[in-house]
Amino acid sequence: MKYFALAFAVSLAACAEAPATGDDPEEGSFEGVDYDQENPDSPLFDEKSDAPRYAIPTDLPQLVAPEVIVSLDGLTVHFFDRATGFQAVYPAGVGVKNRNVKSITPTGHFATGDNTADPWWYVARRTVPDYFGGFPFLRLTARNSDGANTYALHGPITANLIRGYVSHGCVRMRSDDVIRVFWMVKQHATMPVTIQKEVELDAAGQRVDVGRTPTLWAPDVTITYGASVGPR
Repeated sequence: MKYFALAFAVSLAACAEAPATGDDPEEGSFEGVDYDQENPDSPLFDEKSDAPRYAIPTDLPQLVAPEVIVSLDGLTVHFFDRATGFQAVYPAGVGVKNRNVKSITPTGHFATGDNTADPWWYVARRTVPDYFGGFPFLRLTARNSDGANTYALHGPITANLIRGYVSHGCVRMRSDDVIRVFWMVKQHATMPVTIQKEVELDAAGQRVDVGRTPTLWAPDVTITYGASVGPR
């Protein structure tokens, strides 16, 4: 098993509530993907899988220094590149809320893997377990309580993304959204990913949300993150 020496706060699985949907196939301890901790050397792609294959987008912009901010209160994934001005805000399904009414998705400053060719960190088509549906799985350096990297940005699990507090700790995205993000990130190892509790505010102090165009922070300006994570 591969680990990354970053600390984070995570709620106990025993405190997690059941997902608010009856068709959610994910099982486990509510600390990310248990399968990855229990099967650290298992292939995550089954060549015999009958999951539909997707086409790699051909209209993706060339980025220079992409970043991601995930807001648990806002249920958003903000993907942006201050060097080029590119950005997109996507809806998210994050970890269920515990008895303290807090999402179990860990907060903190994390990153993607340091080797984009490593299929454990950058899974182009995940079919194991089969509920991942053959969509990309972008692993993060956030660790569970045993020190394992079991959290990621990945596809919806359910037939359509449920924007809400539904996951076992990972950040779920719509299938088309995670495909585009994955193939833009695939060229950029160790991309910064911040997961904060608070609604994200842009450089103008306005709420970042789906359907809005945030004001990006200038490349030479330090981003003001939520109080749950503080400065990077």
